[in-house]
Amino acid sequence: MRALTACLRSVSVPIILVAISSLPAATALAQVPAAVTNRGPLVESATGGYHWTISEDDIFGIEVGNVMSVAAHKYADGTVDGVFHYKQTAFGEAFIFTVRVTCMNVYEGNRAKIGGVIEVSNDPTLPPGIFLWFQAIDNGQGNAAFPDESTIIGAGDEAENEEFCDSPAFPRFGPWEVQGNLQVRD
Repeated sequence: MRALTACLRSVSVPIILVAISSLPAATALAQVPAAVTNRGPLVESATGGYHWTISEDDIFGIEVGNVMSVAAHKYADGTVDGVFHYKQTAFGEAFIFTVRVTCMNVYEGNRAKIGGVIEVSNDPTLPPGIFLWFQAIDNGQGNAAFPDESTIIGAGDEAENEEFCDSPAFPRFGPWEVQGNLQVRD
């Protein structure tokens, strides 16, 4: 991990490389809470599970495996809920994060920016309480659709997390094509 951290120090934005050994089924995560009473109807969501590998010829100079599952929901009153699990492997090491969603926005109808606070982590440098975020792009369904895409995770404090979700900016790194399925709805 130290070599990877040194490699990443040359990058000007915070990027986290993490891993999860097993992820809950995306279908279980995708269930929308039944009681929506005071929050109003669901207005945006991002759900699914996918994986991808960043080759050693890419930006980091090492192979990085990634697995993501996400279930994020935004309601008419602006509140959000959900969770994402992120697994990333590098140099044979795995880092595991479970993150409670605290912000999300959908841009252009298919690109979700999702962030939240770490609740579970096996990385002592990123303990619970730190915020993580990413972008996911749903490129449609079926054989004729382009592959869905995702970025890796960024990290910082609560203000940076909210700023990330509230900005329509496109990814600075990636996105990379993923295998699996992502559904972004607005």
